[in-house]
Amino acid sequence: MPSRSPAPSSAGARLRDAIVAAGRRLGARGLIAAGEGNLSMRLSDEQLLITPAGRRKDELAATDLVVVPDRGGRAASPGAGLQPSSDIAIHRAIYAARPDVQAVVHAHLPAAMALTLAGLVPDPAVLPETALFLPRLPFVPFAAAGSAELARAVARAMSEAPAPLPGAALLDRHGAIAVGGGGSDPAAAIDQALDRLELVEVLCRAWRDALLLQGAATTPSGGAILRPPSTSPGAPARGRTRRQ
Repeated sequence: MPSRSPAPSSAGARLRDAIVAAGRRLGARGLIAAGEGNLSMRLSDEQLLITPAGRRKDELAATDLVVVPDRGGRAASPGAGLQPSSDIAIHRAIYAARPDVQAVVHAHLPAAMALTLAGLVPDPAVLPETALFLPRLPFVPFAAAGSAELARAVARAMSEAPAPLPGAALLDRHGAIAVGGGGSDPAAAIDQALDRLELVEVLCRAWRDALLLQGAATTPSGGAILRPPSTSPGAPARGRTRRQ
């Protein structure tokens, strides 16, 4: 049963502090608003530590985080207080499909939502950073938030071969989700997930701005004033629509 309880002054406290700091970082970067977004980490082999529903993720205290089993329902016990994130099914599905994952971060990235709303999916190969750190950025078609259908689709996208497995995925009209491993330092996993999420937003902003600049540089007759060299790797034409 989920519970809101103080963590001991040990590894659990460090993980709580890492999630709280990550939420503040999301807010400082302008990647979340109101109560949107959610973050989690593996607390043990059978438990997850996750942010509560309906609360600003950049204003949380360590004791606001909710402990839940890694599988099972999300209903809180009577009097337990805060409910776990409504996207808990996504987090559980990713952890079940990816034993290497120690942290999951989801946010409604503004540029990512704008592109998918327009039916566009950026190619991570166009930027050196995303080509190196996010060579694969799967696109997950729209499904209702909090649904089992969406959880299954995200987990499938994040666990499909070939290697390397994706570090992030773009969600249709729902921002993006990223994961972190952390290696020997579990608390570092959430920083890795945040780095990947920020790179997705950088890619989406660059793609959006390139399209706007190309549009602004087009003459009334339809000819382009500025054209990228035809040999340029990863010109925006390499992108795809989500309907393909």
